[in-house]
Amino acid sequence: MAELSLDEKRFLSLLSELIALTPSLQNSPDVGLVPEERLPAEVVLRALEPHIGSGFIRAERMNAPGFEARPSLVLTVQGAGSGAIGFVGAHFDVVPADREKEGWERDPFTLWVGEDGTLYARGVTDCLGHVAVLTDLLAQLAERNIRPAQTLTVVLIANEEEAPLPEIGLDYVVAQGKLEALRDGTIYWLDSADFGPTVGTGGVAMWELDVDGVTGHSGMTHNCVNALELAMATSRAMVEWFERSYPPHPQEERWGFLSSSTLKATVIEVANNKITKVPGKATVQGDIRLVPFYEMDAAIQGAVDFVASIDALLEQDEAPAGFPRTRTVDGRRGRVKLSRKGRFMEGIACDLDSPGLARLAAAITNARGEPARPFSMTGSLPLVRDLQRAGYDVQITGFGRSGYYHAPNEQGSLDHFRQGFKILCSLLGL
Repeated sequence: MAELSLDEKRFLSLLSELIALTPSLQNSPDVGLVPEERLPAEVVLRALEPHIGSGFIRAERMNAPGFEARPSLVLTVQGAGSGAIGFVGAHFDVVPADREKEGWERDPFTLWVGEDGTLYARGVTDCLGHVAVLTDLLAQLAERNIRPAQTLTVVLIANEEEAPLPEIGLDYVVAQGKLEALRDGTIYWLDSADFGPTVGTGGVAMWELDVDGVTGHSGMTHNCVNALELAMATSRAMVEWFERSYPPHPQEERWGFLSSSTLKATVIEVANNKITKVPGKATVQGDIRLVPFYEMDAAIQGAVDFVASIDALLEQDEAPAGFPRTRTVDGRRGRVKLSRKGRFMEGIACDLDSPGLARLAAAITNARGEPARPFSMTGSLPLVRDLQRAGYDVQITGFGRSGYYHAPNEQGSLDHFRQGFKILCSLLGL
């Protein structure tokens, strides 16, 4: 059997076609960006059409009722022997990009290939590069009539970037029983970077802080409660509470977490149209990233309760030290309330004794010519903890550059995707 290697021409053609769709794949419903994952799904299906028609690949388009434009794909190749293996998690949607506001050096929605093999565009690392690699792998297996040792299931998913929205992406695929065959094998999750293996991830919960003040003339502050200042003070108090309640966990070192748990503000909106007017309303949004050794439900509920305790102090006119004016001279007060925003996701601590992890580490070492370097991060993946609880062995890797995740100038390396292709072949016993 000839050794398989990445078909670079096909890979780059597929990736270029996928990247060109990214204006329609940006996922941020709060600002009106709802992706149409059917567009990249159709690219993949067209590339594999002869092999689906021949029966070598079984293709299932999975979309929840009412979300016909947002499918996931389940692609299956029957193995030569018993057992199952899954390549799951590569997704069609991307985070938004704005060239002007974010300072991109080039058009984020057009693939640029540098002379040194740098691949530049929104989605290269997260996660359309992985979609293109997997599509090329499936095509080559079919073209050469090579069946892997175990039955291979590839799942390309919708709605990863807003996974807290329910029943659209992988959760629908799981609910339909499409991962059951993988229960006794290993699921290799392909939505990470820097090879790793990534042996742990963080959970994520999003929150919204609503602050009501009392608007008025900025020169008559005795008649005002500044909602912007109150929002800032409350946000800072939340961070201090979180750092006391969720300090670095002793298990972080064993799993190699690059960062500990955090609570942070990321978005602020203040209704105001004049510098000399004190704002009367502010909204702050942010998230909690939590290592998997703590319970996310307790953390987000703890934050809600903590802000409620601050509001109770404001009611008693006993604002915490360092807070701004919270009550006007005529007795009107500021109010603060924290709410959960959407569902939360839990992190995972992968099984460090898993044979699947050992195979992945060996495959990475062989493909790269240097020892695998396991690490963990507080980026989040949908449903991985649920899959682990259900008895699945979930292991994680990826071939892009983590420093460009969700960042301007997103990029990866063509050579890394070459190596990634070899890693996948090795996991398949090829």
